[in-house]
Amino acid sequence: MSELKRMAAIHDLSGLGKCSITAALPIVSASGVECCCIPTALLSTHTGGFTGWTFRDLSEDMVPIAKHWNSLGMKFDAVYSGYLASPEQGELLCECIDLLSDEDTLVIVDPAMADNGRYYANLGPDMTECFKKIIGRADIITPNMTEACFLTGTEYRSVGNDDEFVERLLDALTELGPETVVITGVCSSDGEVGIVGRDSKNGEVCRLMSPARNGTFHGSGDVFASALSALLVRGFEFERALRLAQEFVADCVDRTERRCGGGNYGLDFESALPRYIAKINE
Repeated sequence: MSELKRMAAIHDLSGLGKCSITAALPIVSASGVECCCIPTALLSTHTGGFTGWTFRDLSEDMVPIAKHWNSLGMKFDAVYSGYLASPEQGELLCECIDLLSDEDTLVIVDPAMADNGRYYANLGPDMTECFKKIIGRADIITPNMTEACFLTGTEYRSVGNDDEFVERLLDALTELGPETVVITGVCSSDGEVGIVGRDSKNGEVCRLMSPARNGTFHGSGDVFASALSALLVRGFEFERALRLAQEFVADCVDRTERRCGGGNYGLDFESALPRYIAKINE
């Protein structure tokens, strides 16, 4: 039996809505990777589509948790970060990465700050500068199309993300430092949506597109990035990891549509996990 891999997940904890840590913990664990969590903030719900949500900043706890784990001699095969509550947390995240990683640790950054051409609630352009610095430490990044445009100073397009446009984004994002870039929410002119990833170590480009769905499916980026991160940590080849993560999200969306038609409450990933687990263990 191979050694159990261990990942540190540094995200917010939204109690309702199935995103960030509440998606990362079960999905990473189901993928066969130990998931250790550092929450950046505690919210009653995520900030997309809900109003009146509660918020508690956990900045003071981030580095002390990482220092404690470091003092225990814990080795992490990956550090996977997502939503930050403020630009100031960027410096704290960098300190956590330094405490928890060595030359063999895979650093995965999901610059979760915006979607559909605008920033999330209470966030603004200073988050772009914050994430640019963090991305310089990353091996892999998983921005959505909005985040990719913001990070590269490119005018956002909701559709018409042709190969040439996406290629320019991949080039510009790679210049920020990461070896591997995966852009989600790529919308073509012919009604398809999907992901495009490039591994600059070997130049491999993978483009996975499917017909666009109606409605909004909050948390789909977190579900995808969590599955992809865990599979890469386990040593899956880049294209296979992308395909398995993309198929998992598609299955989750199908089940969500059948059950409730979408909405703010996140993807029905729970009922899709058994099939996903069987696939990755084939």
